Amino acid sequence: MNAVQRAAVDNPVARASVEPVTVVYVAYGVTTLDVSWLDADDAVIVVHNDDLLPLGSIEHGRGVDVVSRGNVGFGAAVNAALDLVATDRVILCNPDTQLTREHRQLLGSAGPDELVTVALDDDLGEPTWVVLPYPGALAAVAMGYRLGRALGRRSRLRALAARLLTVRRPRYASLLGVDSGSWPLTTHWVSAAVLSTATERIRAVGGFDAGFFLYMEDVNLCQRLAVRFPSMRVRVAKSTPGRHAVGGSISARRRPAVELERILSLRRYCSLQPGLGWRAARAALRPRAWWLTIRAGETR
Repeated sequence: MNAVQRAAVDNPVARASVEPVTVVYVAYGVTTLDVSWLDADDAVIVVHNDDLLPLGSIEHGRGVDVVSRGNVGFGAAVNAALDLVATDRVILCNPDTQLTREHRQLLGSAGPDELVTVALDDDLGEPTWVVLPYPGALAAVAMGYRLGRALGRRSRLRALAARLLTVRRPRYASLLGVDSGSWPLTTHWVSAAVLSTATERIRAVGGFDAGFFLYMEDVNLCQRLAVRFPSMRVRVAKSTPGRHAVGGSISARRRPAVELERILSLRRYCSLQPGLGWRAARAALRPRAWWLTIRAGETR
């Protein structure tokens, strides 16, 4: 055994980092995928929700293509891939996200009680949220009506409003662009733009709720994992930020339809939460859903 091999055996983090993982992409609205950040022994499963990305075009020796019957949504597509995962850890990665070899090591070095992600910047180099506290009912209404956009991503008013509207009043603003940290999964959720989890954990809760076509499926998944495994935590592994072209796979023509799916997902999330406040929030989102239905119809 040479010195490098001996170091890997003696150091559990180093040992974990060389274990192969499976990366799942849901391809929609993209024509290429960059998998150069992965190890040769890793597996790549690409679920095609449209036909823009050619089958067999992934430059990786362990790539597998899964063809959906049309656009089945993000959660349902990931669930179709989970049956094919043969590694202990699976990484979900948006097709418009760019990562490096540094991220591969960090995302693959984790225990079963950890959901791991990394910091992400948008195309303008601005930091994005990768971990957040679970929203309260009022926050869900604010999200549905896009009040955050009006207030600005970094404004003090938005930070104050978010703190007042989220569960247990955590420091919301400090999580914008956070480069490292750990939080209980019972209080915080992690974005599925990049999400590394133990395969048996996500399978234990049945994967994603396919009733969420687009948006909020990651919030719901984290919530269900926290109920089943209360010891789990969210960890942002310290690294240089990756790049996420937020909404990069969505064409301008489809944005009204995408906004409609977003509001429908928010209403579904509200319906799954207990209490009168959540029922009121779902009702408050109905006018927005009606308006977006009209707009989406006009662009078809």
